[in-house]
Amino acid sequence: MIDVAVAGATGKLGSLVCSLVREQADMRLTGAVVSAEGGKAGQDLFPGLKAVGPDGLPDICARCDVLVDVTSAAAAVRNLPVAVRAGANVVVGTTGLPNELLSDLDKVMAESGLSAVITPNFSIGVNVFWKACQTLARALPDYEVEIVEMHHDRKKDAPSGTAMKAAQIVAAETGVSRLVYGRQGMVGARGREIGMHAVRAGDIVGEHTVMFAGNRERIELTHRAHSRLAFAEGCLVAVRWVAGRHDGKVHSMEEVLGL
Repeated sequence: MIDVAVAGATGKLGSLVCSLVREQADMRLTGAVVSAEGGKAGQDLFPGLKAVGPDGLPDICARCDVLVDVTSAAAAVRNLPVAVRAGANVVVGTTGLPNELLSDLDKVMAESGLSAVITPNFSIGVNVFWKACQTLARALPDYEVEIVEMHHDRKKDAPSGTAMKAAQIVAAETGVSRLVYGRQGMVGARGREIGMHAVRAGDIVGEHTVMFAGNRERIELTHRAHSRLAFAEGCLVAVRWVAGRHDGKVHSMEEVLGL
């Protein structure tokens, strides 16, 4: 039995992860952490399980095998050191994590012997999408690349972490690292750049398109998420993979999926 705690338990993704964990025969939801400002701390989220605020995180992590963090970058910076000190492996699906935290986490994991999975997107399809981006960029290094991402009107960050990861993959393969965020006015001829475009409207779950354009042809690679369950189900794949692992390393979903 894998004991799982979720930080960000009342968010869109966190609530789905909590519900799915409760449905698994090999998992048990042992903790739910919520923000101090949301008013849910101390309330029953599920029968026999009360939500706790950030102050309760050390005790929650001491009693779980894996902490799933689907909060915000600012909250994750506080949460991850607490989880590691308590002896819990971590699965993190929060975008915008600072490079300093990622570097520190590498060191902390090596010292603790624990394991982590960190990804901007849990979706199995998105991770295959990134692999396909790498293949296309490697085969078409001189093609011009534009990335368009679409999300619901309440998403706070732009571009999305998934779009940024796609841009990083393309840049690594082509050597084109200049990102241009939208265009307006007399911008002149296109240079050696990757165009980044963010759309926010309605209840769009998530859509990403990477276009590779040559002079007489183009390839458009698109991933569309129909439901947030795709992310929650991928999260559980990561939980199962990292549970019981003690290799002192930070892993990616690419490793989890064997890509």
